[in-house]
Amino acid sequence: MAVHDELEAVMAAGRWENLRPYVLADPDSAVHRSVAEWYRSRHAHWAEVYRWDLFQREQDPAVDGRGALRILALAFLPPARAARELGRLSSGWGRAPWDALGVEVALSRGADFCRSFLDAASRLTFGKEELWSVGWLARFGLPLVQAGVAELPDEPTFGHAWSAMFGGTREHPLVEEMRDTPFLAEGLAVALATPDAFARFETMRVPGQELELALAQLVAERVLDRERVVDSVLEALTRQDSDHSQRALARILGALELEADDAAARLPLLLHLLATARGPVTAVLLPAVIAAAGDEEIPAVATTVFTRPEKAQRTTLLRALVAKDAPWGRPARVQALQVAADLPDRALAERAGRTLARLGAEPAPPPGPAPGGDAAPSQLWTDPPPVDPPRPVTVVEPHEASMRAALSRLTAATDPSDGAMFWDGAVRWAFADARAAVAWARGLGDRVYEMDVPAGLTPLRAEPWDLVGPAEHRRLRETTARFHTGVRAPYDPDSYGVTSRSTTQALHKVLMSETTRRLGEIPLVVSTPTRTDGTLELPALVERLRGYAAGGHLVGPVDLFVALARLEEVDPGRAAELDGVAVGLWSEEETGGMQRPPRSRRHVDAAQLVRDWIRGGGLPPLRVSHRDGALDVAPPTLPVPAEAFGGIPPSLVAGHEDGVHMEYSDWSVGAETDVGVVPAWADLLAARMQRSFDQKGRFPPKLLPALAASPRPGPAVVHAVTATLSHADEDCRLLAVDAALTLMGRGLWDPAGHTTCCQHLLADGQLRLARLAHSWEQLVLAGGLRLLWPTAVAVLDGACGLAKKPPGLAEVLGMLRRYVPAVPDVVVPGSVSALATSKGSSKAKVEAAAFVQSATAGAATAGAATAGAATEAAS
Repeated sequence: MAVHDELEAVMAAGRWENLRPYVLADPDSAVHRSVAEWYRSRHAHWAEVYRWDLFQREQDPAVDGRGALRILALAFLPPARAARELGRLSSGWGRAPWDALGVEVALSRGADFCRSFLDAASRLTFGKEELWSVGWLARFGLPLVQAGVAELPDEPTFGHAWSAMFGGTREHPLVEEMRDTPFLAEGLAVALATPDAFARFETMRVPGQELELALAQLVAERVLDRERVVDSVLEALTRQDSDHSQRALARILGALELEADDAAARLPLLLHLLATARGPVTAVLLPAVIAAAGDEEIPAVATTVFTRPEKAQRTTLLRALVAKDAPWGRPARVQALQVAADLPDRALAERAGRTLARLGAEPAPPPGPAPGGDAAPSQLWTDPPPVDPPRPVTVVEPHEASMRAALSRLTAATDPSDGAMFWDGAVRWAFADARAAVAWARGLGDRVYEMDVPAGLTPLRAEPWDLVGPAEHRRLRETTARFHTGVRAPYDPDSYGVTSRSTTQALHKVLMSETTRRLGEIPLVVSTPTRTDGTLELPALVERLRGYAAGGHLVGPVDLFVALARLEEVDPGRAAELDGVAVGLWSEEETGGMQRPPRSRRHVDAAQLVRDWIRGGGLPPLRVSHRDGALDVAPPTLPVPAEAFGGIPPSLVAGHEDGVHMEYSDWSVGAETDVGVVPAWADLLAARMQRSFDQKGRFPPKLLPALAASPRPGPAVVHAVTATLSHADEDCRLLAVDAALTLMGRGLWDPAGHTTCCQHLLADGQLRLARLAHSWEQLVLAGGLRLLWPTAVAVLDGACGLAKKPPGLAEVLGMLRRYVPAVPDVVVPGSVSALATSKGSSKAKVEAAAFVQSATAGAATAGAATAGAATEAAS
C-alpha cells in the first residue's frame, strides 16, 4: 500500500499512534518527503472532516482525528504556522494521551524549531472563550523548557495556558501534579502576572482539587516561597481583574492565613486594596489590616470600609471598634466610629452611636441629605430619558477601505446589523471585482481568525466558491428542515453540525451556503437590513427586487425569507407598492448546466410572496406566557408557510416550551447570527436562553442591550433584564440597568411583567435583594422611579410577609426609604408596617420602621402643603 493510501486510512480511522513512523521519519528520507507532499495536498480536506469532531476522543482515547492533525502540524509546518494551526485546533483539547508524541515530534525537529514554535505560540491571541482550551501551550512548553531547547515564556497567553493546565477535573490530586511540574514557581509567577488567568479556578471549582489548598500545602512544604506568592497575589489584585479572578486570588490569601506581621509590612498597599478590590478580597484582608493598623491608620480604614457596600466587613470592623479592649486611643476610635454612626444601615449606626456616647462623644454632623432624600416629585418622579430611534445602517461599499473599516467595527463592537452589512459588502465586491475581493480577504492572513470575525469572511477567502456544490447545499437544507426541530434529541454525528446551533444560527448557515453558491453572480443580498436594529424597510426591499428583475437575477429563497423576517411593520395596503414587480426564485438544482427552479417552484413569483406576506400582516408578534416561573412561547403562524422557501428550520415556528425545547449554549450566541437574523423575535431568543440569564452567567448579559434595542422586545426580554438586575457581577447588573433604561425610554417597559418576574424569582429564592437594590437605585437616579415603584411595593410586600425574611431585605428597604419623599401618595404595604412594629431588633425590622416613618413624614408634609394651598386659595 502506498504511503498516500496508508495515511488516508490512518486519518479515516483517527488512529493517531499509527502516525509515529511517518512523523518521526528521517527528514532526508523518501518517506518523509512523501508524507510532507501528502500533507500539503490533503490537510484542508481532513481539517474539514474533523472540524466538529470534539467528542470522539472521549469515547476511545486511541481515536482522535483532531489530535492526528495537531501531530502532523508539528511535524511538517514551519514553527509559526504550526503554532497557529494548534491554536485553531484548541477547541475541546484537554489532556490527551497523544500529547507526549507531540512533544517528541517537536523535539525531533531541533532546538531552533522548538524555540521559534514556543515563542510564536505564546504570542497567539485568543478570544475569551477560547482561553479555556489553551492548556496545551503549557503542556508542550514546559517539557521543551525542561529539555533546554526553549526559554520559559512570559507572555499573557502562556499565563492563561499555565492556569488552564491545572484547571478542571483530573485523575491525580492537584497538589501532586503541581509538585511534579517543572519550573512551578516561575510558571505560577507568569500566571499571577496575567490578567484574569485565575478566573477559571473559581468558575470551575472541583471538590478536592482546590488550587488554594494545593498552593498552601506546597508553601508549607517549602516548594514555593510564601513571601513571593503573597507579594505576587497582592500585586495581581491591583489590576482590577474580573470578579471570578479576584475571588480565586482571595482564596489563595485566605489559605495562606495572612497575619498582622504580613499586613504591617504592606499596609499602604492593603489600604489601597481595601478601597478598590472586590468584596471577597476585602473580607480576607480586613482582619489582618485591623490587627496591624495603629491610631494613624484606623480612621482611614473606617472611612474606606464603612463607605463600601459589604455588610460583613462593616460588621467586622465595627465589632473591633466597639470592643472594650480595642487597642486604639480614644481620638482614633471616635473618629472611626463617627463614620459608622452616619451609615444608612440603622442597626450599625445605632450601635456606633451607643459606643460614642459611652466614650463621651457625639456623632459627626451629616455632610448633607442622602441621595434623593429631599428630592421633590418633580425631580425624580418623572419620565425616563427618551431613547433615539435606530439609525440608518453604515453601508459597506465594495472596496478595500470600506471593507477594512467594517471589519474593524465588527471586532470592536457589534450591533445586530453589522455582520449582515459586511456580508452584503463582500457579495457586492465579489460581483464587481471577484479577484480583488478574494485577494484582500486572503491578504489578511490567518491571524485574523484570532479575533471574532464576521461569518462572511471565511467563504470570501474560500474561492472557488462552487466548492459548495448542489449536493452539499441540498443536504444542508434537508438536514436543517428535518432535524432542527428545537426538541431535545440524542446526539447524532451526522446532524450535530446543524442541531447544535441555535435556530437563527441554523437559518443563517443555510443563508450563507445559498449565497456562497452564487458569489460573483448576484449583485447584492436582498435581506440586508437598512437600520441598525436589524430591520429592513419596505422601499429598499422593493428597489432590490426591481434591480434583480432588471438584471435577470433570481432571488434566493432563504435570502427572501430572511428579508421578510427582517421587514419593518407595514400596513397591509402597502403590498400594492410591489405592483409591476416580478422576479423568480433561485434553486440549487442543475439541469443541462443551467440553474433553474424545480418544477414545484419554477413559476413562483418572489414579489407575489412578498405581497402575500404583507397582506397577511407580516411577521406575527410572539405570545409569551409565564408557567411556574418559566417562560413559554406559543407557536406562531406565518402569513406565508415556511415550506414555500425551503431550508427554514422548523424550530423557528415551534414556539418554546420550557423543558421540552432545547436551551441555547449561552457562550455561542451572538449579535450577527442570533439577534440580527430575526430581530423582531428577540423574545424567542430570550425565552430559549432563560436559564442562562441567572445570577452568574458570563455571556448572556452582553446581549441585553441588543435585545432591548430590538424592534419588538416583549415579556421574555423583560424577564431576562429582571433576572440580570440581581446578577452577582456588578458589570452585568449595569448592562441590565442600561437595557431597562432603553426599554423605559422607548415606552416598552412593562411594570406588571417586571413585577411578575420578581415575584416568581422571590418565590423560588432566586431574587438577590441586596444586588437588586443596587440596580434599582441606578434606575431611580436615571429617571425610572415612577415605573419601578409599583414593583418595589409589591416586592416589599411579598418579602416582608415571608415567615423567614430573605437576605438583603434590609438593604432594599433602606435604599427605597431614601427615595420615599420623592413619591407622591405613598401607600405602605401592610406587611411592611407589621414588620416595623414586630418584636426584635433585626436590621430588616429597623429599616422597615425607618421606611414607615419616612412615608408618614412625607404624607404629613404633603397634607400640610395641601391645606396651606387651600387656605391661601380661600382667602
